[in-house]
This record gives sequence, C-alpha cells and structure tokens, in this order.
Amino acid sequence: MEMEEYSYKKSGVHLKSAQMLTDMLSCNLQSANFNNFAGVFEHPALPEYYLTGTADGIGTKIIPLIERKFYKTIAIDLAAMNLNDLICTGAKPLFFLDYIAANVLNPKEISNFITELNTVLKSYNCTLIGGETSELGDFIKRGMFDAAGFAAGLVHKTKLIKKENVKENDIIVGLKSTGVHSNGFSLVRKLYSDGHLTEKDFLKSLAPTAIYVNEILQLCDEGLVSALANITGGGILSNLERVIPDGFQAKLNKHALPEIEIFETIKKVVNEDEMFRTFNMGAGFCIITKEKYLKKVLEVTKTHSPFVFGVIKKAKEGENNAKAAF
Repeated sequence: MEMEEYSYKKSGVHLKSAQMLTDMLSCNLQSANFNNFAGVFEHPALPEYYLTGTADGIGTKIIPLIERKFYKTIAIDLAAMNLNDLICTGAKPLFFLDYIAANVLNPKEISNFITELNTVLKSYNCTLIGGETSELGDFIKRGMFDAAGFAAGLVHKTKLIKKENVKENDIIVGLKSTGVHSNGFSLVRKLYSDGHLTEKDFLKSLAPTAIYVNEILQLCDEGLVSALANITGGGILSNLERVIPDGFQAKLNKHALPEIEIFETIKKVVNEDEMFRTFNMGAGFCIITKEKYLKKVLEVTKTHSPFVFGVIKKAKEGENNAKAAF
C-alpha cells in the first residue's frame, strides 16, 4: 500500500466534520466557549473568580489499553486529556467526575481503573468526587468499556489566561510529548493491523500522556504566561491557532521539534503533512511567554525538556494569513 493511502480520514476520523460541528454549535448557541480548551463560567456567587470545565475521553487508544489491561495508563490519559485542557485558562483543578459505559460491568476491572484514576488526580490536587457507570449491552463491544472525564477548575479573574495577552515578539516554548499521547490512534491502530508497526512499536505508542499541570500552574502563579495551548486532536498548527489573536501569526521552527522514535517510524509510511495534521509530533504543549521570562520558563518546565519553538509576529497583508505556520 502506498504511503499517501494512509490518512486519519481513511482510518475513520473526519476532522473537517468535527470542525463543522464546532462552527455550527458556536453559531447556533452563540457561545465564545466552543473554541476554548476549557469552558469559562461566571457566577455571582463567586464574583472574583471564573469556574472552568472540560469534558474528554481518550478515543480509540482505550481499546488496546483494555486488551493489555493497562488500567493505570487509561487513568493517566483520561486525567491528562482533561487537566491539560483545563490549565490553558490558568485554572487550578478542583474536582473530577467519570462516566464509564460497558457491555457488561466487570467489577474488578472497573475498580482497578477508578482506583488508579483517583491516585493520579490526587497528584494534581484534584478530587474524584463521583461518576456514573452503565451497562449498555451490545452498544459496547463485549469485553470493552469506554471512559469519559469531566474536570472543574477555578481561576481568579485577574489571572485568566486568554489570547488577548499575546503580543508581537512573544516567544513560543514547546514542551516535549511522551509520544502519540491520546490523539491519532485510529491511524496508529490501522498501521499496526496492516503490519507497518511491530508489537514493540505499538507498545511505544501506548506510552501514557504527559501531564503538564504542576509546572504550568507555577508559571501562571508567577505571571509568566501570555497564552497556553494543549496540542491534542488536529496537531500543532490548529491548536496553536486557537490562542493567537487576529492580526498576529505564530512562526514556528519545525527543526526545533524533538526527535521521537515512534514518529520516525510512522514517517516511513505516512505523509509528513498528514502526520502534522494528526499528531503532536513531539510538542505536547505550547507556552507563549515574553522574552524576558524565557529563562525562568525553561527552568520551571525542565522536567518536560522545553525547547524554543517559535515567535509571534504581526501578520503581513498579502501573506498567508494562517495564524500559525512553519
């Protein structure tokens, strides 16, 4: 099979349809939250704060994780997919709920997963306060379950991280991913089933998603952040564009990306442009900061192998007006 035949769309995921749905809902419901990493809610009972919330799962990565009984990885991934989005507002996690849908409930299996989830969340000062489990019969494949998470956070109104803070000459810092994380797995699983990834390669792709919460919140507390982007579905460019104001462009250096073995393997059979539309390509999270704060940002985030990824410039008339570009 030729390289160009492999794509996220042909593996069953339609990113254009997802964006169309977002655009339709944003228009119909007239909410500014639909393009945010986390919803922001104001309530008179908390006049000085915003409540924030996220909802997410880990996609089809859960299938091979359940098959291998990697319950701890499922827990880390589910926490990561929600908390990494939540902190893009500068919010501190408060509590978390889970929803589990199974063909038939396996008490030992689900208990192992929830116990692991509770342990992971405690590491980030987030409390698992409850959830729901349901048996859906043949709606879920026998032996399988799906898990979704819902996280709530709190941020002082003066500390809210928003794209309006981004200015010309701000520096973009990338934080290294642990690999595929939890996006693009329909394509990864297709490559594995077609024999383009070995069992060893596939196990590498199942590495738990990095959680950036503690380091990012320290930066937010110290006022060192202009904007934040969690690099999830859709890759680097589409996620960075969500935090770039009109009239500006993120100019990125593709060569600054760390080399990660699983992506080097996938490159042998998947077109590079398709990979950048699908995967994080080594940049799991992006921080936009002032040049004067760069040294401190690199120091605080050293656990995640930070790298200078690019710079914010004013968009020029007549040029490509994409808000993020290599």
